[in-house]
Amino acid sequence: MEKNKPGVLKECFNLLDAEYGEKLTEQTRIFKKELFKKMIGEYPEEKIKAMVMEMIRTRVYNSFPLISEMVAIIEGKKEEEAELAWIYLMEKIRNEGYYQSVTFQKYPAVGGFIEANGGWLKFLDKMTDDQGVWIKKEFIKMYPIIKKRGDYPKYFPGYFEITNAGKGYESSQMLEKYNMTLDGKKAKITEQKKLQEVIQDVKQIENK
Repeated sequence: MEKNKPGVLKECFNLLDAEYGEKLTEQTRIFKKELFKKMIGEYPEEKIKAMVMEMIRTRVYNSFPLISEMVAIIEGKKEEEAELAWIYLMEKIRNEGYYQSVTFQKYPAVGGFIEANGGWLKFLDKMTDDQGVWIKKEFIKMYPIIKKRGDYPKYFPGYFEITNAGKGYESSQMLEKYNMTLDGKKAKITEQKKLQEVIQDVKQIENK
């Protein structure tokens, strides 16, 4: 019979308690159990079970593990994911460039960083040889924060889309013309007002 989540949490805590709880007082054990349910209970059951097994298999200390240790195993090292996300972003720059519209399906949180830098075109304007190193450092620092926030745009228009919209083309017509897709389907942009704001930004850049 498949256990419900409270049952899984209870079983996982008991495994940790059996392995590391020898020196806990009863009061401390109750406190840690409640904290475990509240903090670790936010994660999917499979990740919680995998974390407990990994901790029992590899942890060398005999003290009861901290919540921060458990979270680190569940989420992985944030710096490593940020580095992978940066490599992914560099691939997008090489493959899509200034003119194509972009999405970040593999690492969606990248979109939050692009948004914070004024959108796709403004971000690319900032990516000079001199500034690239500093932008990467800022990206590595900010990526985990942006990812935790969990609210970021999924789509950024490129130069073709913006300029064609400025000339009166419908976004769906432009996307078809340049064979652009979003999530594997022909994209339809309905937020025309937002798109016009981006167009104005591009015009300002071009007039500088």
